[in-house]
Amino acid sequence: MPHALNEKPTVLMVADLGSSASKVFYRVGGGATLPLWMGAEVAPNLSQAVLTQFRGSTRPQDSAWLELGDQVVLVGESAKTCLESNSIRANKSELAAYKIAAALGVAAELESLPNSFEAVLWLALPLTELGTRDAIRTQVEAICQSGFRFRGEPLQIGLTMQAFPEGFGLYLNRKGELDAVGQDINQRRTLIVMMGHRNLSVLCFDGGSLRAAGSNSNGPGFWPMFEKAARSAGVTQPDYGFLMAAIASNQPQQLSVARGRLFDFSEPMTACLDTYWQAVLTYWQDQVMPQLEAVNTEVIISGGASSILRARLSAYFTELGLSQRVLFTEGGPRRLEALVQGLPESAQIPSMTLRMADSYGLFRGLIGTLDSVAV
Repeated sequence: MPHALNEKPTVLMVADLGSSASKVFYRVGGGATLPLWMGAEVAPNLSQAVLTQFRGSTRPQDSAWLELGDQVVLVGESAKTCLESNSIRANKSELAAYKIAAALGVAAELESLPNSFEAVLWLALPLTELGTRDAIRTQVEAICQSGFRFRGEPLQIGLTMQAFPEGFGLYLNRKGELDAVGQDINQRRTLIVMMGHRNLSVLCFDGGSLRAAGSNSNGPGFWPMFEKAARSAGVTQPDYGFLMAAIASNQPQQLSVARGRLFDFSEPMTACLDTYWQAVLTYWQDQVMPQLEAVNTEVIISGGASSILRARLSAYFTELGLSQRVLFTEGGPRRLEALVQGLPESAQIPSMTLRMADSYGLFRGLIGTLDSVAV
C-alpha cells in the first residue's frame, strides 16, 4: 500500500510471540487485517559479515534482520542459520523486543510505509510473564524511537504498547459468538484453557471480569513432558522432530536420523502421550474441576497442544457428563480461516488457524476499544 511522503501512517498490531512461532495480525490505518507467521528464533550480537548470505528478494518475514548500530540481529527463519536450535524452554520475553521490531519492519516493507510511522502494539503474554511487560515496553520503545535498519532500510517508529493475558482473545471470540445469538457472556463463568508447548494456562472470567484467584499459568506444557518421555524411551535429540511429526500426524513410521532409516515410533509416541495426559489430568483435577461447581460454567479448550490429546479429553469429559459444557476451539471464525489460508505456511501447518485464533480474537476485539482493560 503506497503512502505519500508527507503521511505518517499508523500500524495497528497484535503479537503473540510464541516459543515455536510469532503469530501476528496488523493493519495500516483503516485498511485490511493481515496475518504474519514468523519463526521464533533470534540470533543477536552478530557482525555485518553475516548479512552476505541474505542479499536477495525473499519475503521479509523469511529473511528478517535488524541493524542496531554495529550489531546485527537475525529474527525468525534467517536466525536458524546461526543457531543450533531454538530453545523452546527460554522465557519468550527475553528477546521479545527484537521480534516486535522485526514484525514492524516486515509490515513496513510489505505495505511500503515511509521510514517514519506510528504503531500501536497489543502484546499477548502468559500470566506468569505479565510482570515483564514494562521491561519489554522500555526496550522496544527505545529501539523504535532511536531508529534501526530493517533489511537495510532505516526505520523510526513512534510506538505505544499495551499487554494482555494470553487467552483473552479467545474470550473475546466467544463473547462475539454469544452476542450474535442474543446471549450475555457476563451471565456465566468462562474458563479459557490454553494447552501450550511450554505450559498450560487457565483464565477464569466471572461476570465479564478476569478473576485472578481462578487463573494461573503453571500447568504442564507438552514440551517438558515430551522431552522426559522421549529420553526414557531411548529417543535421542536428533530424532525429536521426527517423533513430534509422528505424534502430530498419528503416523508412527518416520525417518530416524539416529538409525539412518524409517523407524516405527509407536512405543515412544505412546509414552509421550501417556506422560502428557497424566500430567494434564492431574492438573485438571486439582485446578479446574473445583471451578466447575457453578452450573453456568463453560470451558473453552485451545492451544497448539490441545489437538494432541483431543480424543482422550473428549472421552474424559463424556465420562464425567461435561461434554455439553466443554468447547474445543476447532479453528476460528471463517474470516480467520480465509486469512490463514492465504499464508504459504498453512499448507505445512494444519493447526495454524487454531494457533492464531487467540491473537486474531484479541486484534478484532481491541480494534474499537483502545481504552479497554490493558493490564
